[in-house]
Amino acid sequence: MAKKNFAAAQAVELYIGNYRFDAIRIVETEEYRMSQNHILETIGINKNWLSRLQFSLPRVSKTLMEQGLNHVTVHAEYTVKNTVTRAVTWSLKDVRIIWRYFDKQGNHQAAILVDALAEDSLISRFNQVWGEQRTVEQRRIDDCRILSTPCPWTKMFETEFEENLARISKLHKKHIKNGLYYWEFIYSWMTAEEKAKLDIVNPVLENGRRKYKIHQMLSYETKQRLSPHVTSVLILMKSANSVAELRRLVQRQYGVDQPNLFDGWDVK
Repeated sequence: MAKKNFAAAQAVELYIGNYRFDAIRIVETEEYRMSQNHILETIGINKNWLSRLQFSLPRVSKTLMEQGLNHVTVHAEYTVKNTVTRAVTWSLKDVRIIWRYFDKQGNHQAAILVDALAEDSLISRFNQVWGEQRTVEQRRIDDCRILSTPCPWTKMFETEFEENLARISKLHKKHIKNGLYYWEFIYSWMTAEEKAKLDIVNPVLENGRRKYKIHQMLSYETKQRLSPHVTSVLILMKSANSVAELRRLVQRQYGVDQPNLFDGWDVK
């Protein structure tokens, strides 16, 4: 039996929410890859499922190939925390296709991972853990800001806020267009990944509304951080006579086009 050649690789820890993976980088090509064992075991699937896929489940294999799965694996050898590991690895594109497939099959763990990831987000995460950008812990916090299931409805905005917004927008406080102003002045802080996850777990419906209020999908800690900003916007709103004037006051207050709610969050 021929001896397998293992490509030299490096690896660092990667977290998606509370799930831990090896972020593998092939030395020669600098390509990012993931261990087959980690891809499958995390979502509760037998680690040999992919190896037998083409023979045991040809229809599923064909479906995944039509979605872009290329079945090209690389045997890699790397060290993490002084432990030498040999693994069959898959490309990040294939990883997303595999998790998306199991998400559609009702796999809970796969659904959590897919919800946490936006387009190109997996590559972005590899770039971050290999570079000097957002830390692993900061990324885990980001994933947890948007919840997978809604919290019970509670009143987020006081009557005074609603009435002043209706005054300057000259619309009824329940008018759908006012929702755009809540988004602009309150929720525009979200990262691209958070917005993508929100659109998955609480998408915009045909009538232009979402099934749940946005604040129902925010963690308790995030809402606590948000409250002082809501108060700040209300103070500015009381001095404004129109939405355009509020927009100018907000820009002057924060020195940017939109409120910078990352102040004090140590997030780059």
